[in-house]
Amino acid sequence: MSRVGFLLAEDEAVKNILSNLTVTDDRNNSRSIDVFFRYPESETERSYPFITIEHIDIIHARNRQHSESDIFFRTGAGNVPAIPANSANRMDYWPSVSSTFSFKTEKNNYGYLEANEHVPVDLLYQISTFTRTALHDRQLTAKMLTEVFPWRRGFIDIGADNTIRRLDLLDWTTADLLDPEAGYRKRIFRKVYTVQMTAEIPSSRIVGRHAVEQVVGNAEVINSVNGSVYNMVEGSSEVFSD
Repeated sequence: MSRVGFLLAEDEAVKNILSNLTVTDDRNNSRSIDVFFRYPESETERSYPFITIEHIDIIHARNRQHSESDIFFRTGAGNVPAIPANSANRMDYWPSVSSTFSFKTEKNNYGYLEANEHVPVDLLYQISTFTRTALHDRQLTAKMLTEVFPWRRGFIDIGADNTIRRLDLLDWTTADLLDPEAGYRKRIFRKVYTVQMTAEIPSSRIVGRHAVEQVVGNAEVINSVNGSVYNMVEGSSEVFSD
């Protein structure tokens, strides 16, 4: 089962795309690559090559922030009008948690769930690869740049809310080290990749809304251009069927 919750779901997704990488040696023997959050402290944990993940920043993505608005999820309870797929007010998921809102056990008591529009953010991760041979370093670099973080077409699946997010490679650099376990006489080949993932943070709680059943007054369209402005006539009412 996928981890749920802000940062937990994203961390798991990043680890998943790195967990099935392998390299081969001169004898064509395949070697799996361990993935850690932060650098493994214990020598018994380190088996080269390996990869580390560090979350380094959260940035408010103001370029993706819309005007203040409410968004709605149709629960399916009752005969309430559907929300158009292209509507800016449609809510299809709760960020990093669910795409079905199953965690809201009382949702079927309402026709809709309502929330304030989410706050867009960018998550910055630093991914580092560690190898002891130049061959493994080249193989792993090639896979990272062509398969894991390809320029212009990077994406990542978030299992918790069933969304596909942008995952862009911002920078990568060589940062080799001297191996303390070998008396600083051998090199550890290290590459550092900085990547950016799009994400959202809820800005309000979820509230339930009932569908309108009766309007006291008759609604007359007074804007013939788009039919979006109405006038209420006194002394009349309209009942909406279930």
